[in-house]
Amino acid sequence: MNAQSYKSFIPTKGEIVFREISKITDRKSFDGALERSKEKFMESLKKTFLKEEASAGKEHEIDQNVALASEMLETLHFSQGSSRTYHLRFNGLEIGSLILEGEEVFTDNVFVENTYPYSLNVILKIVTDKQSKKTINGYDCYKVTYEYKENDKEGDEDYLQYVKNTIHKREMWVTDKIKSLYHPVIYEKQILEKYYPLDILETQSDIKGFERKFILQNITLE
Repeated sequence: MNAQSYKSFIPTKGEIVFREISKITDRKSFDGALERSKEKFMESLKKTFLKEEASAGKEHEIDQNVALASEMLETLHFSQGSSRTYHLRFNGLEIGSLILEGEEVFTDNVFVENTYPYSLNVILKIVTDKQSKKTINGYDCYKVTYEYKENDKEGDEDYLQYVKNTIHKREMWVTDKIKSLYHPVIYEKQILEKYYPLDILETQSDIKGFERKFILQNITLE
């Protein structure tokens, strides 16, 4: 189908699937940045644990738990060669969200419109470039880049100290033919009100030398 033949539509059935490709682009920069980030994360998490009344006399146990959490941070967010796929299924008013890690289910949820878990991330900047063009799966796309940080108004104050200076950047190829506020990777409603991303490259300011890319694997939306 020629890309020009697509008309704008609101999907009510079908599925869209993205595959994640994560890779280290600069090993030296990545190793140093990750070590610094893990140290900051461990420091903030330990402060949080020590505030709890039941923490007295459990310093060794807390240190072990903090170290374990730090390793999980690396495994979950900065692993190379991720085999995750992100699925979103439309079935009338129901939205099914599924993340697979290889053949294993990572998350599996069903939402209706008023329960959809939009992100509270704070968007700092959006740049739209309609001069840059690309065709993805028959859809004419243009480039949009936005930066955001995690919401610093809610949550534990020590954790917020850890994340407050981290800026996330997403470079996307988007279409304006798909009109939907639901996406398997992007949860910022402000973005989905204007664009529907079909290709996403994600980096963050505190972890140099690492990128996550989300590539469209399948789309059967109607």
